[in-house]
Amino acid sequence: MSNNDTSQPGESTVPVVPNTVFVPPSSNKVIQGSFDRDPTSSMWSTYYVDPDGNSLGSGPFTTPKEPFIAISPDFYPVLGPAPTLQVVAEADTAQFHEAGVYIQESNEVFFTSNRLPSPAGEAFHEYGNFSKISLTPDHDGKYSWEVLKPPSDVFVLPNGGTIYNDKVLMAIQGYKLQVPSSLIVVDPKTLQAEVLLNNFFGRPFNSINDIAILMKPGGGETKLEDQWIFFTDPPYGYFQKFKPHPRLPYQVYAFHPINGTIRVVADGFQRPNGIVFSPDMGTCYITDTGIASGQEHEPTAIDGSRPGTIYAYDVVHPPAGSDLRNNPPSLTNRRVFAFTDSGLPDGIKCDTEGNVYSGCGDGVHVWNKQGALLGKILVGLDIADASARGPCANFVFVPGGILIFAEKRMYLAKIKAKGALLP
Repeated sequence: MSNNDTSQPGESTVPVVPNTVFVPPSSNKVIQGSFDRDPTSSMWSTYYVDPDGNSLGSGPFTTPKEPFIAISPDFYPVLGPAPTLQVVAEADTAQFHEAGVYIQESNEVFFTSNRLPSPAGEAFHEYGNFSKISLTPDHDGKYSWEVLKPPSDVFVLPNGGTIYNDKVLMAIQGYKLQVPSSLIVVDPKTLQAEVLLNNFFGRPFNSINDIAILMKPGGGETKLEDQWIFFTDPPYGYFQKFKPHPRLPYQVYAFHPINGTIRVVADGFQRPNGIVFSPDMGTCYITDTGIASGQEHEPTAIDGSRPGTIYAYDVVHPPAGSDLRNNPPSLTNRRVFAFTDSGLPDGIKCDTEGNVYSGCGDGVHVWNKQGALLGKILVGLDIADASARGPCANFVFVPGGILIFAEKRMYLAKIKAKGALLP
């Protein structure tokens, strides 16, 4: 397919943009013959099957050669006139997995690895690295990254993170009952760490996954005492066998670190995962990655009948000037915002226009605020084996684009859109 493939009114005006291909929804309405595909893989991995459901080794779609996939013409303003994608870091193990916290002063991004096996003799069977990368390239145009020393003894298996009070706020999954799951804030200069929260009235959290900060209505600069920390707490630690049986349901919480108030704001998930607020702080987006149970090496580890869904909620802010101990925020009017066609929606972010981005395995998918899929940024197309391309779980907006984490690779996508959390 090319930029000039058209089927609907308005599509004839699609611009010619480098590294981009236009794939309108009309191009895949009907597939001739019998077919199937793995729900965690991309549309282009769809394959033809025989009467017994066995793959015939070919499929109806040709994998794009370009990384930027425009599904709607409205994706082009997001990309800008000359989008590019480059690999900025590589490793032999899954070092580039989650978090992604941009620090403006140093032009660095803090991030976490996936779970890694510990060397023999270590106290814990698994560990996760906490690392940073400088976005200031050297004279050869290369980017340098380094693994950091854990900021504290309870900084075990870090996962998602965000910027909070000019510091790095991390979701710590912990290890069994020895190290509780917690929220830990880290000074990016000194790496001094402080635990903000590690229990719900004495009950251990399951394995805190991701974090978002609720600011005042309308967004913008907000006093620290008016900010709330929202976080998701799925049971992945239990199903991945590094945490005990859950002591709490799979929920989303709102926490006020100054007065200590904590409340549950959303439940009913199979695996609550990513969380973000719209730029105006009026909508909260939460992903449910129930499609991946976390039960590794089990037949039901991946089940396409379970959710790979982004839900939207209306945010009810505390009344201005009220006592926040008695007037915490709440989430109402739960509704489906989007269901991902491939993989699962893990990390989630917004740009300044309110568009919603999520890491969905084959890359980053982008929807407008109405939930219409605008396009995708695919990673690893230069790798012939599709199973070795990632997957992409998370990313972070940085000046001039998006830093994308795909396990053994980190990519920099240079696009026009600006992240809502950037200064």
